[in-house]
Amino acid sequence: MHYRFWTSAELREQGWAKRQVAAAVADGRLVAVRRGHYAAATTPPDVVRAMRVGGPATAGTAAAAYGFWAPPEPPLSVAVAENEPRLRDPDDAARPLDPSSGVRVHRVATMPRAALITGLLPVVLVLQHLLLTVPAAFAVASIDSALRERRFRRDDLAVLRARVPAHLRDLVDAVDIRCESGIESVARYLLQSLGLHVVPQVDIPGVGRVDLVVEGRLIVELDGREYHEGQFARDRARDAIAASQGYRTLRFTWAQVLFDWPTVQAAVLAALHS
Repeated sequence: MHYRFWTSAELREQGWAKRQVAAAVADGRLVAVRRGHYAAATTPPDVVRAMRVGGPATAGTAAAAYGFWAPPEPPLSVAVAENEPRLRDPDDAARPLDPSSGVRVHRVATMPRAALITGLLPVVLVLQHLLLTVPAAFAVASIDSALRERRFRRDDLAVLRARVPAHLRDLVDAVDIRCESGIESVARYLLQSLGLHVVPQVDIPGVGRVDLVVEGRLIVELDGREYHEGQFARDRARDAIAASQGYRTLRFTWAQVLFDWPTVQAAVLAALHS
């Protein structure tokens, strides 16, 4: 993480004169966040926007900045102190925050000092806010990804579990870092929720690793956004080898998994009962 935030007082302590700060903003070395607050030019735009509102990024906004899976098209999510009265527009600090802006504000009792320097709430709190606000499968996928990307430790799962309401604790227990992508985690969790036996990343002789094996006989492969035409022939060859070993293969796009799950579910159940 190659960025941070400073107050005017912190910059003065480091020897910056007022005119130097103004020059750095003018030439793009610093970003003016709100009155008396500045950010490094390398700071992700949505993290700057969150801090302009009044606090560090959290939930999906922070997940994306940390580099683990975030739910699709998340709202700008900001953590602010419970007693913070002056929330500003994310794109214009001169204006107050419009309640209809779509910004999701999370009030926190204690604001970690480090979060005001990095612009990001600690990962355990980011995941807590995701669990509280997004569909279960998306929250599980984010936790899977945070563990896989080593932004979060298994030892921290107990801390996260203790921070969420009882009805959400099963989601923390549902993590599985064998899943190698967000859509894989989403599909795995949703299929398991149907009572199906699902194993991620299975190595099948002659075929290689497949994304999911459902009920020991159905392969589910999931194509991410980066899927390209050159994979088509290779995938069909793998499917043919899998079929010769008694497997059936279904393939779905990331968009189907995230935005048209009923169709995916119906196809899987039909394949299992045919």
